[in-house]
Amino acid sequence: MRAPFPNTMHLKIEKLVYGGDGLARTDQGVIFVPRTAVGDIVEAEITEKKKDYSTARVTQLLEPSPDRQTPYCPNYNTEGCCHWQHIRYDKQLDYKESIIRESLKRVGRMDWNGEIHRITGPDRNYRLRASFHVFNRRLGFVNGPITECASLVPELNQFIPTVDAGKATEVHALSTPEVIASFVLPSGQIERSKRATIEVDGLHYRVTADTFFQANRYLLAPFLKEVAQYGEGRVLELYSGAGFFSIPLGRAAKEVIAIESNGAAVRQARDNATANKTWSIRFVEGQVDATLRGSELKPDVVVLDPPRAGCGVKIAEQIAAMKPKRVVYVSCNPATFAREAAKLGKLQRLTMIDQFPNTYHIELVGVFG
Repeated sequence: MRAPFPNTMHLKIEKLVYGGDGLARTDQGVIFVPRTAVGDIVEAEITEKKKDYSTARVTQLLEPSPDRQTPYCPNYNTEGCCHWQHIRYDKQLDYKESIIRESLKRVGRMDWNGEIHRITGPDRNYRLRASFHVFNRRLGFVNGPITECASLVPELNQFIPTVDAGKATEVHALSTPEVIASFVLPSGQIERSKRATIEVDGLHYRVTADTFFQANRYLLAPFLKEVAQYGEGRVLELYSGAGFFSIPLGRAAKEVIAIESNGAAVRQARDNATANKTWSIRFVEGQVDATLRGSELKPDVVVLDPPRAGCGVKIAEQIAAMKPKRVVYVSCNPATFAREAAKLGKLQRLTMIDQFPNTYHIELVGVFG
């Protein structure tokens, strides 16, 4: 008979998992512990028990991992946005690479022994955009107002204490480097300050503050180049957004058909293509699955950048059925990437784009052929 489960245990953290928690194995099963590092020995209090695992919180750090550092963001203890800021940045990258390899093996049944290329930058003051909640007219994240954030560019940190958000419930802000903002009212109506332009590697993107745009200022150009180098022949781009990849792909390819379900993003993409005098792109507003169903498209290259939930196995199979020479999959979730990678052919190249240092988030570019 198994012994009663204690409320407090001494645990040694074996590895970190996607989601940010440390994992410890015990004779009582697996326990997940936030805010830990590989090699930590901690006293932890069990907070929740499930059938297959438990979760716990650290009550005392008994022996710290050599991978630890002192967190430097003023909001680390109150907000928790930077899940891994207590870990040295070089070790964060190693942890993320391990998570990618494990996800491919466990979810995708793929043993990837090749190199995982890394595109990285400074781990502070990198974020060009942020979404804030409003607390008594002041800006904050989840638990209350803030005065600054270590991940935001200086212009956004200067912006935070100057804003009276009025009746808004959310504020979206974007540094171009001039700060522009959108205020979301209780009715859902959005009041936008204005449009602005972000330049990336000689290309100009007109944006509003609530436009989705890649967030890390240091990685915009290398990220763009990592994907756009595969623009050749006829390109089909799925989940194309406001045209971040479409425009450089269109400059290299014979033709680009870009599919996006968000009408506002499609209109912005068309404006951006016009602003950059890129005429070889046809933007199509529609759901990806419905647009592909029954189509007779025969692209040379398929580029896709789906949301965190992935494209789904069915769409991955539809892509494979087109028999493109190459598939370039941009993913922000290694688990869904691994699930769908098994359907897309032979993985030839894998690159980790560390868009969000000090967090567990992982961005990938996988090339199949």
